[in-house]
Amino acid sequence: MQNQPLTSNDQAKLLFFSLLLLASIIFLLVGLIPVIFLAFGIHMMKKNQDFSSIDTAVKYFKVYWQIAFICNCLFTLAAVGYDLSFRGNEWQLGFLYAVISGVYVIAVKLLFYSPLKEHSEWVAINGIFSTKPKSDSKPNINSEMDIIKGEKLKQYSVADELSKWAKLKEDGHISDEEFNEARVKLLKRN
Repeated sequence: MQNQPLTSNDQAKLLFFSLLLLASIIFLLVGLIPVIFLAFGIHMMKKNQDFSSIDTAVKYFKVYWQIAFICNCLFTLAAVGYDLSFRGNEWQLGFLYAVISGVYVIAVKLLFYSPLKEHSEWVAINGIFSTKPKSDSKPNINSEMDIIKGEKLKQYSVADELSKWAKLKEDGHISDEEFNEARVKLLKRN
């Protein structure tokens, strides 16, 4: 299943998680940093076609929100300890932020990481929302011209190729013998 496209259910989970992240950006710096972690992980996965970038991004995302959770719990305890009468609402706000931090840690696992991990090979090569396999964009090494061996020549004009070989000879990259061998093979082809 790792080399299969994401199902519509998995794509819906990712969309829902994205909407949750948009809500976290409201808190500016607090919510923006984990979004940057995940965006960079997705970018690096796409660039390198390697799923380990997502693993690392999710790890740092979780660490960041766990630190936020701990800080909010400490803030709540401090607010409660400062105002033992519970008249102020600081402790409620701290408690709410701690719960939100915990929700994000759980959400990244269930709504983001699990669907991508199940389809890790597909996602790394073809992209997250792709349903068709990406064509091999790397040039086929077997189709390159190999004049010396005379195998699988591409369609170029003989004059263009001779001028390229002459330039190589002038620059001292090939010997006269190599140039003559290539010239003979090119002219036989024509």
